[in-house]
Order: sequence, then C-alpha cells, then structure tokens
Amino acid sequence: MRVLRVLSIIALIAMLAVIAGCERKVVNQVSNDNQQLTGCFACHGEESFGGAILEAQGEWQNSVHASGTNIDYTNRGGGNDCTRCHSQQGFIEFLNTGAVSAPYSTVSAIHCFTCHAPHTNGNLNLRTEAPFALLNATVFDHGAGNLCANCHHSRMSAASIASPTDSISTRWGPHHGPQGDLFEGTNGYQYSSPTVAYESSPHRTLFADGCIDCHKGNPLTHDGYKIGGHSFNMVDEATGSDLSAGCARASDCHPSAKSYNFKAKADYDGDGTISGVQTEFLGLLDTLKTLLIADGYLDSASSLPTNKRVATGAAGAVYNFLILEDDRSEGVHNFKYEVALIKNSIVYLKAHPAGSSALVAGRQD
Repeated sequence: MRVLRVLSIIALIAMLAVIAGCERKVVNQVSNDNQQLTGCFACHGEESFGGAILEAQGEWQNSVHASGTNIDYTNRGGGNDCTRCHSQQGFIEFLNTGAVSAPYSTVSAIHCFTCHAPHTNGNLNLRTEAPFALLNATVFDHGAGNLCANCHHSRMSAASIASPTDSISTRWGPHHGPQGDLFEGTNGYQYSSPTVAYESSPHRTLFADGCIDCHKGNPLTHDGYKIGGHSFNMVDEATGSDLSAGCARASDCHPSAKSYNFKAKADYDGDGTISGVQTEFLGLLDTLKTLLIADGYLDSASSLPTNKRVATGAAGAVYNFLILEDDRSEGVHNFKYEVALIKNSIVYLKAHPAGSSALVAGRQD
C-alpha cells in the first residue's frame, strides 16, 4: 500500500511538471505575439501618427466612398468596367493590370486600402500619383489629385460625337463623375465658331494637388468630420457648414468670399440681376435645359436624353448639359470654361431649332 502511495505521489509530481512546462510554452508564445502586435500598434494604436488614423477614419465614415453605393449592382461581368471605380477590388485590379475580371466573389466599398497600400509599401503614400490620360487624350497632371482622376472623369470623349447626326438615348453621355475633365478645362463639346471663347479659370494652375487642395480643406479650421479631410465633402448638408474659407485664403483668390456662391462679376444668366456665381451658373444651365426639353432632346420628367437621332450640334448641347449637371460643383470647378460650354450651346440651339432643315444637312457647329 505504501508503494502505491509513493507511486501516486511520483505520478502527480510528474504531471505537474508537464503542466508547468506547457504553461511556460503558452506564456512564451503569447509574449511573442504581443511583441508582433506592438508593430501593428505603431500604426493602429490610438495615438499613432498623432491620431491622424482615427481622424481619417471618422471623416471617411461620412463620405460617399464609405456608403458602398452601387457596389453589388456594379459587380457584373461581360466586360462591364463599373467595378473599376465602384469597388476596391475592381479599382486595384484595373490600376495594376488595366482590366477588371468582375464579377468578384466579394466586393467592398472604397476605403483606406483602395488608395493606400501601407502593408505592401510600408508607408501611407498613395498607390499612384502618375498623370492620368482622360478619354480625349488630355493628360490630367495635378499631383495627389491624379489618383482621383482615375475615376472622376467622363466615360465618353466629346470628340466621339459623330457628324452629321448622332443617336442619343437615356444611357448616352459622359456618365457621372466628370470632374477631372471640367477642372482641366477639356472634353466639353466645343463648337467650331464659338460666341464665347473657351478659357479656363485659374483653379487648374493654382493648386498643385488639384482636387485634394480644396476637398480635404484645412483640418484646423473645418467643422467636424462631415466636411473636408477623408470625407471629401465640401458642405455638411445638415448644418450648412462648408469649406469656403479656403476660397478666401489668398489675396489672388476670393478674399471677400463667405460661401461658394460669392457675387459674380456679371449677369451671366441674363435675368437683369448680378447674383452669386453658383446662382448665375444654375440660371444659365436652366435656360439650356428648357431649350433642350422644348426641342425634344431631353425628357421633361427625368431630364435624361430622349431616344432619337439628332444633329451633331444638338447632341453636343445635350452632352454639355449632362456633363455640367453631373459635375455637381455648380460652376465652381472651372467657371469660365463651364459658362462658355453653356452659352455656346444656347446660341447653337436658338440658331437651329428642332425640325429645321439645317439640322440634317451636315455639321452645324
């Protein structure tokens, strides 16, 4: 009996020794993992980069990018390239290969790793700042803003509007997001004998990083996470807070500006009153829209093109309306160029009303 007790005690000691050994191994493994995690916290910790990561996250959550709008809808195959801009997977694949292989098994919204590749590059630089060729071959070269132009450009070249007639339809036109073209002062439909010269406002030469310089704003002056920064919003729709202080930041800009709709230099829309630049722009655009509807080129309810063949100049006027409406800056991106596009379109439509024999006789621009 004593022998059994001794053997039991020896077995218990041996078991405790084994358990102790296992515990030391587990503890050591956890310790190594903690050391590895310390490297993650260099970027993902609460105070990393002075809190800049948390700030960017808060701003991004208020962006259209974060909304994931149209991700599933645009994840289609058959050569459709919607996913190149509506999902991270499509954007990165197109950036790397020039093509997309949608549909993808999973798609995600535009987020941090869409534009940055810190785990690959070891820094927070943009994936690319290479100049971007717009569809009419004009090169958009504005530093960090070049990345934006990869998606924010017209999907159609105005030069592709054929002579003497062209077919328009509800799905015809530049598509949404043509900001890069208009900022650059290009790819609107330009009539060969314009009444108003096609010139650009100074924005395209004043800002080294193009879009970024205005849409990110100054983090020391903008109000909260809903405007500026990685939200890229220019206005908080709920409060009306905006980044217009940036318009008045230099004596050669708009020193008296209190909003984006600061007073214009002339009565551009011809209503007898000199109003704010955005008001003048919208007045002009409404005049163009009214003419296009009256001539049967736009549907009065949807403001989309009707399905018909039209003269080249008329198709150009429709195209100009669509690209300017989809720009959504109300003339701010390039006021001079955008006003010229509208005014010359209006002149053409008034000189060539729908049903005129001149419309099908040849190029009337």
